[in-house]
Amino acid sequence: FELSHANKLYDQNREFILEHNFYWPDFNLYLSKIRQGWQGELTARELYTSEPHRGSLIQEFYLVLGLMGKNVGLDPNFSYQLGRLILSPLLLLIVILLVSYLFRGALWQILTFIIVFVSGSFPRIYTDSQGALQVGRFMEWWSNIDAVQRITFVPHILFGQVVSFFILYQFIVNKFNISGKKIALLIFLGNAAGLVFPPSLITLNSVLLLILFIPLVKTLILPTGDKTRKLQIVSNIIFIVLTLPSLLYIFIITKIPPWTALIDFHRTHPMMIPFWEYILGTGPIFFLGILGAMTVVLNRDRKFQPFILWVLVTFLFAILFTHLKEQSPLRFTQTGLFIPLGILGTYFLQKTSKVLGKITSIIVALYILENLYMMKVSLDWQTTFITQRVGANIPAVPYPPQTLYPLKNWMEGIRFLRDNATKEDVILAEITAGNFIPAYAGKTVYFGQSNTIDFEEKQLNVQKFYRGELTPESVQSFLHESKVTYIFFSTQEKDLSQGRDLVTFYPTLKKVYSNDNVIIYR
Repeated sequence: FELSHANKLYDQNREFILEHNFYWPDFNLYLSKIRQGWQGELTARELYTSEPHRGSLIQEFYLVLGLMGKNVGLDPNFSYQLGRLILSPLLLLIVILLVSYLFRGALWQILTFIIVFVSGSFPRIYTDSQGALQVGRFMEWWSNIDAVQRITFVPHILFGQVVSFFILYQFIVNKFNISGKKIALLIFLGNAAGLVFPPSLITLNSVLLLILFIPLVKTLILPTGDKTRKLQIVSNIIFIVLTLPSLLYIFIITKIPPWTALIDFHRTHPMMIPFWEYILGTGPIFFLGILGAMTVVLNRDRKFQPFILWVLVTFLFAILFTHLKEQSPLRFTQTGLFIPLGILGTYFLQKTSKVLGKITSIIVALYILENLYMMKVSLDWQTTFITQRVGANIPAVPYPPQTLYPLKNWMEGIRFLRDNATKEDVILAEITAGNFIPAYAGKTVYFGQSNTIDFEEKQLNVQKFYRGELTPESVQSFLHESKVTYIFFSTQEKDLSQGRDLVTFYPTLKKVYSNDNVIIYR
């Protein structure tokens, strides 16, 4: 839909670029890593902070995506979309494998698949600014619980979901007894998931530990000659232990600058869970899933127990990190919670159908219709946003960055930096330009995203600089210590300087590029 509007921008001075997850300023972070892979880098550097550092395996996934995209002739923006295009069908396939194994009969398998993927928010009734009655979703800002958006969600989160549920599927179908080349492959995939999206591996390993706990205790207290049980315990412990290196790597590397900013920002700006609103945003499937979990326990159906544990572990970690400020609680809701809830909810409906008969069919029909309607509400909301974005011309430079297409001459200034700045150069800019430059120029900025070390302090330094509040001596010291070589000066920066040229504040600056909207100093 958005691509169909590429040549229909109301403001012809703006440049169409294909983006994703518009509200959060993280898209350009991922794009900056993709561009590094596109440029042939082997490890990821953090271009959103000026401190010297070595590359790491954090977000290496996006470097690989950039390399893949370049090899098939895609630019970084479309390389990002390539990740969604590959991983979304894989997630659908994993769910098909799960439901085909768990449920007998094509009808219930198809129903499970539909119930899983259409599950979404209860209707939220509200009045708009004109007093008209409207229908919306709960937690609209959290796109991960929206049935329309989550299937083609952010690539690294999709990767974590695909890999973790594939591994869980392999454990279930092999009765938790895996060895040889198969366990080696799963260990490799588990470590990949741990590096790409740690909450997925943490959740999976926690589920496996809980599954093994009771049999392990029984074996220790009441030794038996059951070799199968012992092999199950051994093979699963091997998997858990040998996937710990990826989590240990993440733990260690996030203690080293600049990667500490990943944790520091979550400590100071945690994304908390408004639990009641989250439950309403998850929708009817939450309550059906809980009823399904209770039915599984009553029937002692061990085949479905891992999905109960997945839901339990998700909320336990969410509660834990609500009090332990090391990670945002909402992160652990991104591990594909809708899949176990959908499976458990269908299990409940299947069992009740034997008692309620046609009433269950009516419940299923109403459930699907309600969720399809809410998917239409979401689709209308998204297409309306894109239409408004296409027709917008103010503000000239927005924040969050993706809420408006960028001005052409503003992007020309960024491309000048792409073509002229070196890998060692650091660029000073306000927040939106600072967010775009690493993504579209592949260069380092002093400040521009939450991964910036000392984000708030640097933000104040940037504002002081552009307001002309630094003395000639202090500005030289600031630029030298920050290793700044280029200074970007455009709309946001001019707002801070009240339209005055930076040379009036700092006469030693030299203009190296200019157009109608951008001046770049050195």
